[in-house]
Amino acid sequence: MWNRGKKEDDIQQRPAPAPAPDYSKEAIPMSTYPTRQVELGNTRAGAAIGKNLAFVGHISGKEDLLIDGRLEGDVDLPENRLTVGPSGQLQGRVRAREIVIHGGVQGNLEASERVEIKKNARVIGDLKAQRPVIEDEAYFKGNVETIRVEPPKAAVKPQPATPGAAEAQPSLLSGDAKQEPRKG
Repeated sequence: MWNRGKKEDDIQQRPAPAPAPDYSKEAIPMSTYPTRQVELGNTRAGAAIGKNLAFVGHISGKEDLLIDGRLEGDVDLPENRLTVGPSGQLQGRVRAREIVIHGGVQGNLEASERVEIKKNARVIGDLKAQRPVIEDEAYFKGNVETIRVEPPKAAVKPQPATPGAAEAQPSLLSGDAKQEPRKG
């Protein structure tokens, strides 16, 4: 114990070698191509117009759409979401359930639920939505109209008749309204 050399201390302090990896399992093949990021934020994947595409015409449909290229024309997605990506440019009228703008739009926006104009977005046109959101540092030029959605009105329930109440109140259904003389 007292006569140990430095070499013996080094040998005892060295950790045991790690076990060799098991190469007998089959490797999972992975693509060498980068994965395509279609979603921005919490956008659901749907159709996409990529960065290098330019499109002229009217688009309508029943699935979510991401525009990261250039589009000249109207977009009509009444039940779905439209997202204009950071490099996206849209020139035309837009009608959708939700609209999220990261790039540039020149035209009127109408959403049944919400419109979000993100930080570096540029929008020129009128906005009509139930919940409009314009973040700081976004450029917006136009009018904002907030849509008020009223809950369905409940049917008016007739009140139960009490004895003697029918005599005091004239009947509107009978057509002959009787007026009681005032006592005073």
